[in-house]
Amino acid sequence: MNLLSEGRKALIARLSVISPTNGYLTAAGSMVKTGWVNEVLEEAKEGFPMIIVQPGKGQPPAPQPGAIILGKGFSVVGAVDAGTDYEDALDDLELDLIRCLMPVHKTFPKWLPLGVTKIQLGTPEAFPPGNGMVAATILIPVYLSTIIEGM
Repeated sequence: MNLLSEGRKALIARLSVISPTNGYLTAAGSMVKTGWVNEVLEEAKEGFPMIIVQPGKGQPPAPQPGAIILGKGFSVVGAVDAGTDYEDALDDLELDLIRCLMPVHKTFPKWLPLGVTKIQLGTPEAFPPGNGMVAATILIPVYLSTIIEGM
């Protein structure tokens, strides 16, 4: 079992729960994609709002006795149709993403596999549509703290 892959798959599964039936504002969980944002958006003709999980910059490994803790990084990108009033839609999606991924104080997230001990969120950053982009986006850096044991 590759714990890094298991953590990524758990993140994707967690984002897939975003829907109004689960108390969220959007149905973006039905459109969770992986890959590079520009490539996914180029192929997207419809289906907004959408969530894209892209590899991102991680955090420096923290040495521990017999192991390291790796802050595996992802860019979780929410995309909404770049219609005339996309600001409210982008705010709704940002709120959904933060609520879905919000860490619980002093508890292991139940949706992460054993060995992935923590989730941290970075500062969200919004990007307007332009340069041929069909969507306005919000990028949230996400770090999954993963214990990697020595051989």
